[in-house]
Amino acid sequence: MTRRTLVQGSHVVTLAEAPVLLDGAVIVEGTTITEVGPREVLAGHGPFDEILGSPDSVVMPGFINCHYHSELAAGPGLYQYIFELANISIQGAAGPILEDDLHDIVQFGLVNAIRGGQTAVLDMFYGRPLLSDFGTEAALTAYHELGMRTAFGLVSRDQNLYVHQEDEIFLATLPAELAEEIRRSPMGYAWPLDRVMSTYDDLVARWDGRDGLVRILLAPDWTPACSDELYRLCRRKADEDGTGIVSHVLETRSEMVWNQQTYGMPALQRLEMLGVLGPDMTCTHFVWVTDEELGVFADSGAVASNNPGSNLRLSAGICRTRDIMATGGRIAFGTDGISFSDSEDMFTELRLASYLQRFPREFDVVRLDSEKLLRAAMTNGAQAIRQEGRLGALAPGMTADLLVLDSERLLFPRGRYSEAEFLDVLIDRTQAVDVRSSMINGTVVLRDGEITMIDESALRERLQEAVERRVYRLGPEVHRWLELGRLITPQVIDFYGPSYSATVVPAHTYNAARVL
Repeated sequence: MTRRTLVQGSHVVTLAEAPVLLDGAVIVEGTTITEVGPREVLAGHGPFDEILGSPDSVVMPGFINCHYHSELAAGPGLYQYIFELANISIQGAAGPILEDDLHDIVQFGLVNAIRGGQTAVLDMFYGRPLLSDFGTEAALTAYHELGMRTAFGLVSRDQNLYVHQEDEIFLATLPAELAEEIRRSPMGYAWPLDRVMSTYDDLVARWDGRDGLVRILLAPDWTPACSDELYRLCRRKADEDGTGIVSHVLETRSEMVWNQQTYGMPALQRLEMLGVLGPDMTCTHFVWVTDEELGVFADSGAVASNNPGSNLRLSAGICRTRDIMATGGRIAFGTDGISFSDSEDMFTELRLASYLQRFPREFDVVRLDSEKLLRAAMTNGAQAIRQEGRLGALAPGMTADLLVLDSERLLFPRGRYSEAEFLDVLIDRTQAVDVRSSMINGTVVLRDGEITMIDESALRERLQEAVERRVYRLGPEVHRWLELGRLITPQVIDFYGPSYSATVVPAHTYNAARVL
């Protein structure tokens, strides 16, 4: 018999025709929302197997994290490098690891994501080359056990592995012995393309669409490290399989300059020329998009993932959220797996994204419209993970991915915010600590603050044991790989110097060095 659940609250954020329903409720049957309406009315449509929430709860769609790296759960807290320096610094992640430990690392991160209000993530998974299928089976099993939704892509790259320059040209600037040692190391983390694409094919066959929770994607890493041929291959396979593409695009200033200098055109025009851009593509970070590219992006139907905490943490910059929305572009939001304060709190990320668009420019330009911001996060997020039309709102026929929030802290003292727009209050005040329950695909995965699908205490014990005995216990070879990155850092910084001295016209001004 199909399980029936009543989810009730003082505010139901439907993001349907009427964005907020007061004293409302949602009925879930199996995986699907069947009714949304007044609480008193729907309460009489029982019986129910379970009742979630209360007259003092807030009910809303779950957040879709549109940029996530599940492997980064292994090392939060210290990740700080802009991509060009990270590129020569993360080869330690290619060292040996047990498949069970990778599974637990991924699952620990996902538990935090659920507690942070996320019901789905778009995962760019770099993979472990020493594991079968790069460890993808362990990672996807971690998702499956939790009942977590994902769009999952194994990263590929095939050029400019060290800097934005042909590999041998850059290596020729180094001492010969050092260059040869780097050639033999995993620096640049470019796994053999035939093996990556074979793994993708296998994942599509075995995982794509499983239980309505998993989509498989192509994940060309970022524009400098992916040749035109690789991007075309990803487009062809995405079209053939009906999957999609995710790529880091315009994350850094030097990436922007490199595309212009190498191709004589901005990055978005290059991707458009290659036929890569489309509604099934997500461009992550998307900080350095120029005015001439905004229209190209909007016309393409692609989604941009703004990762505000990560963008600040990695010195990438500030995504032009307001400008993208104003030109009709599709914007969504993510954490990059290194969220603000390492909390995986999507409320904090969305609030930060909103506040960073409050420019000291015009008195009448203040906050982004909260309803439009939430609709963008939900609707465009659903598109990014290839679940468009199924997720993003609470309405009959939609899939039941939703959150139940405790409104005690949010609305205390009662009556204080009664004259304010509720969605403004939600954006400005909600935190992960307010999330009490979470439902994904009609299954309660968090109930009254407790993870339901796995034994979280046992997971934490296994992870603690792994860290004490194996994880981070790097052998001499891996230590040397990390040392190689430090040895060439001065040359890398010098290489990118011209990109950062190139004159640009800023989109927005935040402060002044002097007044002319």
